[in-house]
Amino acid sequence: MNTATEDLTDHKTKKKQRLKNILRILISLIALVCLIKFGKVDLHTAFKYLMKANPIYFALAYFSYMITILIAAVRFYFSSHVLGFNKGYFQLLQLNFVGAFFNNFLPTTFGGDALRGYYLRKGSHISMAKAAACIIYERYTGVIVLFWAASLAFILQSMGIISKTVWQIHKELILFTHIGSLVTIFLIPFLPQINKLFFGNANWIYKKVIEPIVVYWHDLKLMVRVFILSLFLQIFVLLCHFFIAMALGINIPLSYYLVFYPLTTIAGFMIPSLNGLGIREGTYIYFLSKVNINSEQGLAFSICWLIVLLITSFIGGLVYMFGDFRKHKPLENN
Repeated sequence: MNTATEDLTDHKTKKKQRLKNILRILISLIALVCLIKFGKVDLHTAFKYLMKANPIYFALAYFSYMITILIAAVRFYFSSHVLGFNKGYFQLLQLNFVGAFFNNFLPTTFGGDALRGYYLRKGSHISMAKAAACIIYERYTGVIVLFWAASLAFILQSMGIISKTVWQIHKELILFTHIGSLVTIFLIPFLPQINKLFFGNANWIYKKVIEPIVVYWHDLKLMVRVFILSLFLQIFVLLCHFFIAMALGINIPLSYYLVFYPLTTIAGFMIPSLNGLGIREGTYIYFLSKVNINSEQGLAFSICWLIVLLITSFIGGLVYMFGDFRKHKPLENN
């Protein structure tokens, strides 16, 4: 009877997941159709801009992005080993490529993360909750940098250091960014204490959510190390965007990179879609229009960024077929 109940529950869970995936795909398709139909984008002109892209600057853009993959693997190494996972650096590098591959073929930008968590744990006796905690912590440190970068730009503009004539964003987006930054500073770091205050020492939230990840709160050196790696990772993503703009001959104010890339990325995280497809293009066109870049150039920019992601996905597909990331190797002595 218990087995039948479990099978029924599993069937319902899979059905719900399929429905969610269909919804995300539909949202991506609707976003793309609306972008083309109502966004006043001339696809022919957009592709003309794309075909004129400077290959040297595009190669530099991709090289910058490859550095982020290498940095992410170092971050993955530190954040996973503290939880007891013993995969080597090269295996974790492979896992990042595999994650990039599945991010482009599973709904939402988190599809590849789920696979990374699964293969991180594979071959070990460590709980899946800890694997999920590792992936969530990585994402969290990245989101911190994104929110703080945008908030910094808005603060500098409010102080008059960045002129409002260079670029200007709606107050609602500025408020959203500052709230996100404040949450990362004053709420999430104190979740264990807040949970204990309201629910006591032993409760479901602590056991399922906080306990698997609490080690990160207790290791200040690790937190600083992972944050610095996340900072450098995002710097090289920004550099990638800078070279994409150079490849297309687009002039974007340097300070604006601190705003439009973080907010477009956060939008991709928050809005259900097929790895941000449709949402990403729309947000790039919107934010680049704020610095007088036309829709066709904005679309060409987003397509260049998509090409960077797809090339990495292709490498990830090869790694998935031939890599050795599935094994759980013993920790090497340094």
